[in-house]
Amino acid sequence: MLKFKNITTKEKKPYLNNLNLDISNGKFVLLNYRSRLEKNKMIDLICQLDKPRSGKIVIGDKNLAKFSCRSKIIHKRIGICFEDLKLIESKNVFENIIFPLQIHTKLSFKKIVEKGEEQLKMFGLSEKKNSFLTTLSLEEKQRLNIARSLVLDPELIVLDNPQLNLKVEMTKSLMKYLQDLNSKGKTIVIFTNDKTTENMINCDKYMLDKGAILDV
Repeated sequence: MLKFKNITTKEKKPYLNNLNLDISNGKFVLLNYRSRLEKNKMIDLICQLDKPRSGKIVIGDKNLAKFSCRSKIIHKRIGICFEDLKLIESKNVFENIIFPLQIHTKLSFKKIVEKGEEQLKMFGLSEKKNSFLTTLSLEEKQRLNIARSLVLDPELIVLDNPQLNLKVEMTKSLMKYLQDLNSKGKTIVIFTNDKTTENMINCDKYMLDKGAILDV
């Protein structure tokens, strides 16, 4: 499902150096990291915000190098929860949640509304539907961030420190939900160096260190 093959990045001293990682379909993987720069670079490569100097990245059977960063084929297959949220400040909660459905699907507006409302309910945000981001707590923003990353029902789910700003019980609930999704065939990758979160998950665990992937 997700393969990094001999990836070296473009910096003078590469953040990633001949990095290899092969995550098969339906796996749940946790990637611990020592360097935020290295972690961010891996995520940038997955979501096509950057390209490597050498090597290739494959999602399913698609080589990312052959697609533009606006490719609907790729974006519909990947759901990414960003650490820095990347929510749209000019849109309210509901508009943020349905935005991926509007740009990456051909669903009717009625179906988009249904899916958006289902997702808000799942993450306890129904009462905030018409609220703007300035009125939300950090925890509510994080729940919205996670909910939006899942709204397209992606095959591959990538979460960058999803526990940030969540209370422990909410994090436990999220990890259980993710494991339920994984049991239904979703491939899930979590980047975190939070030990409490790591201990909640029964999954394959790796370390990103000095530009390479190590088994834990």
